[in-house]
Amino acid sequence: MNTETLRDLPRFFAPDAKENTLIELSDDEGKHTRVLRLQTNDQVHVLDGKGKLFDAEIIVKKRSTEVSVGACIEHQISNPNTLILAVAPTKNINRFEWVIEKATEVGVKTIIPLRCENSERGHMKLGRLDRIMASAMKQSKALWATEIHELTPFSDLLTIETDEKYIAHCIDSIEKKPIQILLAVNSSRLIAIGPEGDFSPVEVEQALENGFNSLSLGDKRLRTETAAIAACIASNVL
Repeated sequence: MNTETLRDLPRFFAPDAKENTLIELSDDEGKHTRVLRLQTNDQVHVLDGKGKLFDAEIIVKKRSTEVSVGACIEHQISNPNTLILAVAPTKNINRFEWVIEKATEVGVKTIIPLRCENSERGHMKLGRLDRIMASAMKQSKALWATEIHELTPFSDLLTIETDEKYIAHCIDSIEKKPIQILLAVNSSRLIAIGPEGDFSPVEVEQALENGFNSLSLGDKRLRTETAAIAACIASNVL
């Protein structure tokens, strides 16, 4: 079977995949094989979320689904233009799940859900977010998984080291860099997007004291999820 045909095979996420091994798929991935009505010996692709894509064959068992992993057919080097997106989850969790999906599709390396002074959500189900990420990774044919952190206090964000750090906020009295500054390439960066009520003045001050730059996302008032994806696209992570 030629390579172009193989690229259209169903994809399954298996973080422990290695060449010439037999591994059991997770419950979620196993359910996907049943939805697709795959049978033993059907050919599929397996990705490890760390840049590798493998040939594989399905092995259907009574209570589980395994894959016989073959050769690595693609090995993608990590993009040096990495982005850490720190964003406060929205009260409507569906809108935040949309951020997870779209940020994964455009190649964001890490997503850090933030707990801020004006946050509207104090908890979330990390397992569900990981499943949404995995689905988006497979659908977009990405080979690198997006790492999703637990809900993180804003103060923990201040000590993260990257080449560049930005905080988007709506305080008019503070001079901001335009969103076009994000078009620079070959740098690691962190961008912080606040809740619907914005970051508090204290949080903005703390960020600036810890090496963050103020960032303007334009003249329009954007919803949290819109601001997050606008920053991702401007950062040229594709």
